Amino acid sequence: MLLHRLNVYKNKELLRQVVFKKGLNLIINADSKLVKSGNSIGKTTPSRLLDYLFLSAGSDIYTEPEFKKDIPEVSSFIDSNDILVELEFFGFDNKPKSISRSLKRNPSDSEFYVNGVLSDKKSYSEFVAANIFGLTGEKPSIRNLSNKFIRNTNEKMQNTARFLHLLAKPDVYDQVYLFLFGFAGLDLLKEKAHINNQISIKKKHLAAYRNPYKESALEKMIKPLVHEEEDLKSRISSFDFKDAQEGSVQELVRIQGEISGVTMEYSKEANRIDYLKRFIEKLKGDAASIDGKELYDIYSDAGVSVSGSLKRSYEDLIVFHNKILSNKLELIKKELSLCEASYLSLKKEVHRLQELEGNVFRGIKEPDTLKSIGQMYNDLSSVREKIASVKVLLEKIELAKGDIALLEAAKANVVEEIYKNTKMLDHNIELFNSYFGDLSKLFYDERYIFDLAFDLEKERCEFDIACITPNSTGGKKKGELSAFDLAYINFVNEAKLKRPTFVVHDGIEDVDANQVFDIFQCANKIDGQYIVALLRDKISDSRFEVFKKDSVILELSEDDKFFRI
Repeated sequence: MLLHRLNVYKNKELLRQVVFKKGLNLIINADSKLVKSGNSIGKTTPSRLLDYLFLSAGSDIYTEPEFKKDIPEVSSFIDSNDILVELEFFGFDNKPKSISRSLKRNPSDSEFYVNGVLSDKKSYSEFVAANIFGLTGEKPSIRNLSNKFIRNTNEKMQNTARFLHLLAKPDVYDQVYLFLFGFAGLDLLKEKAHINNQISIKKKHLAAYRNPYKESALEKMIKPLVHEEEDLKSRISSFDFKDAQEGSVQELVRIQGEISGVTMEYSKEANRIDYLKRFIEKLKGDAASIDGKELYDIYSDAGVSVSGSLKRSYEDLIVFHNKILSNKLELIKKELSLCEASYLSLKKEVHRLQELEGNVFRGIKEPDTLKSIGQMYNDLSSVREKIASVKVLLEKIELAKGDIALLEAAKANVVEEIYKNTKMLDHNIELFNSYFGDLSKLFYDERYIFDLAFDLEKERCEFDIACITPNSTGGKKKGELSAFDLAYINFVNEAKLKRPTFVVHDGIEDVDANQVFDIFQCANKIDGQYIVALLRDKISDSRFEVFKKDSVILELSEDDKFFRI
């Protein structure tokens, strides 16, 4: 993408227009022989207006930098007039687009326009993010990215890599640098974190199921309980009935035995239904977790042009994936339906048997006989419940272990994809450093290296700038910074990433004139835009004449300040 024109309208009439060109763009003061001073005439104002369009509060437009006091004439100008700032640019599709924002000292009073049409702030932000910064996700923010491309304060011009405010957290830099250098795995990191969370939950469940006994001990408990069950069944079957009520007691035993068996099946079906319902919810979540739009966003974040066969093939893959999940979901739902039907049937059967049991109880007139056989039945029920409890616990343990194994397998796949993306990140950093090293070698005869490493386990970036003579300051630091930003534009073009190919610098007066000349020469050759505001005196010798002739896009003076006030 390329900047085209910055327009400022006063009461709907064009007040100032700055036309950008490819390569070097100079904003300077008029010839010092003809005017008193080149300071305080608005050379930095275009960069501040661009930043305002990129959602800054805009206070730097009408306040002085040290004490943040209002500049009376600028504040009055903004308050007394209807000021609209517009940027025309060519998007990543090379088509003309525009954004506009009314200039207000209270940012909440601003109106936003996209391609000349009034828009809400959210839609405007999304348009700017996608069409200027190539950003389609929530992170990093436009404001954080803007600091990289608009360096119009002393702090930004003294910090090549750490260009955010002093309180910026490390994870903000992670988001910024992973995005800037084409790391396509930001969503994969979120997925890995989600899986880790699920594994942690499952492991807690598994630990609870294993308390106080692990599965090895539980398995050993079943055999003696089964022996006890068989012994009780044998004793019941050989019970000596001494009166004519033998048939009734035997019927009672039979019914109670059936109740015990049916109750166990009833409990198993209840557990199965609970498991299937949770599994269905998980499948629905898996199917909803990724779709064609999210896929498109992932590719867009990576700067890859998603169109034609690539878009169709990958979206088809996602559709196929979700169809598989859908088919599986239907099968599970059918199984759930059968389980629920069986559950209701068993519930009715228990009620029927309990009614029969009550009728038989009322017909038995031998309390001692009833007490004896009832005790044996109670013991049998107790043993069966213990067996069922142990088996259910073992089943839960096996299910939890199975779920953890599936999650670990899914995590392994995600980690593999992240690893592939880190390989691409390493490749991109190497490509960037080839440009950065060449430019820094040209400017200062020293090869600088940007060291960006991503720790897969910590999911964190470590970054630094390395050179033979560390701790550059002053003008040399700004030369390093110029090499960095120009190298980034060259890198973006070769890597074909959808990222800005412009950069705005301010205050390079303390850079040696020889380096300034080299920077200008390189800037004029890039397939992008290097916009710099500086005093005319810095480029007074004859070798800069060609740049003053061909690259000056705005010349200001005390009689013609930016806002013409």
